[in-house]
Amino acid sequence: MLQSNIPSTVPSVEKLLRRIATAEKSQQKEIRLTIQEARELTTDLALLTSNLGNTINEIHNILSNINEQTNNIDVKFDGGGF
Repeated sequence: MLQSNIPSTVPSVEKLLRRIATAEKSQQKEIRLTIQEARELTTDLALLTSNLGNTINEIHNILSNINEQTNNIDVKFDGGGF
């Protein structure tokens, strides 16, 4: 799998989660994002979603290959020394 393409951190998502947690603690009814924050969040989520889709495809292909290999069993009969 191409795990090296999946970012280990997504700063804009982490920042948003911290802001949501802070807003919940202070019982705020809304949070606001600047256009720049929204762009960064959109970019990070698009990258993450794309990489996740590729990884899911790879896993599906690997599972299909495993399934195919386990279902194809060759049985050979040897008559021995008759």
